[in-house]
Amino acid sequence: MFWGKSRNLIVALEVGSTKVAAAVGEIRPDGTLALLGIGESASGQIRKCEIVDFEVAQGCVRDALAEAEQKTDVVIAEVYLAISGAHIRSSNTRVTTVINTDGDEITQEHMQELHEMAAAQPLPTDHAIVHHLLQHYVLDDGSTTDNPIGLTSKQLTAHFHQVCGLATRLQTTIRCVKELSIEVKNYALSSYATAQAVLTRNQKQIGAVVINLGGGVSDYIVYQKGAVVHSGVLGVGGDHLTNDIVSGLKIPYAKAEMLKKTEGSVMIDPAQSEDRITLPGAYNFEEKKVYRSSLNTIMQARQAEIFEIILEDLQAASFWPDFGGTIYITGGASQVKGLVDLAAQIFPCPVELAHQSPFDGDQNYGRRPDLSTLLGLLHYARKAELELPSTRGLARVGQSLRRALASMRLI
Repeated sequence: MFWGKSRNLIVALEVGSTKVAAAVGEIRPDGTLALLGIGESASGQIRKCEIVDFEVAQGCVRDALAEAEQKTDVVIAEVYLAISGAHIRSSNTRVTTVINTDGDEITQEHMQELHEMAAAQPLPTDHAIVHHLLQHYVLDDGSTTDNPIGLTSKQLTAHFHQVCGLATRLQTTIRCVKELSIEVKNYALSSYATAQAVLTRNQKQIGAVVINLGGGVSDYIVYQKGAVVHSGVLGVGGDHLTNDIVSGLKIPYAKAEMLKKTEGSVMIDPAQSEDRITLPGAYNFEEKKVYRSSLNTIMQARQAEIFEIILEDLQAASFWPDFGGTIYITGGASQVKGLVDLAAQIFPCPVELAHQSPFDGDQNYGRRPDLSTLLGLLHYARKAELELPSTRGLARVGQSLRRALASMRLI
């Protein structure tokens, strides 16, 4: 690796609406993952996971990487990057090839051909591919398999979950990193990375929706029978709850954010209808009392709207009638009181707070839901490094995006 041949180190980078964070991990000889340290910086001029002021945002990225280097005594030269934003689009697609080998035996070349056909599928104007996530292969008799090599069939069909985004938005984030002399080795959809941290293989098989509630966006991804069948990004997050409190209670943003975190709930308790919260005065703010019920009503309305929009999108997808799994909620904005109770009232299936996969290293990080995407990206990177070079491996994702951006003369 770029920091010495004796250690297999990986770095994950998330450029989020609330913070920029970089995590350094080590892949041990037995394939396990150890977290060495995390650097963080408050986000500036990054809205809904999209950069609106390049210079300011780049400074935040630089600060997070510098802190990660300082904490781990590592010189970072390449990263795996989380991709998100309201411009992200997804769909399911399938491609088919005819098997013309002796005995109609399926080979690695047929699988390679299907992946290349999927990568060549038409996209919306000015979009570039982020992922072609394999769902399964289908033989000519209709049976499905995850590994068709050596099987016999007249034709082979591959089903993929396709994720793309506006090429210019993707490239802005990539360039923000590259101009710091840091190579972007690979990319991952934020919700896909999150799932690697909070879902087990069995949960993916049974069925799971992972909802990551961030500051600027709420993204989600759905697994069924072990494969990704749906994903989405909603450009509304925890910051919108805070802004609603600012407007509804006529208080400064900092006070509203403090109220949300320390006193607020998305559930309304009639017994607290007359409770009042005292906001202490400051040099530019007179002491003020607000009704707890007013605060919670404002928060509940916005959070319920977020969940209802996500549910509407899930119900419109073809997988939903057969979905029998659980909804797992994580992210920095998932820490408000009453969240699971509210979600359970809206979603017609079990709802739980997500728990992150174990790793060696500082366990305090694993208790922070705001780091689920970042730590999931480390798991993603570990798998990518161990599977190189595999035609079904995760490394092909970054190559696909790189080729798409290059064809549009963006890199």
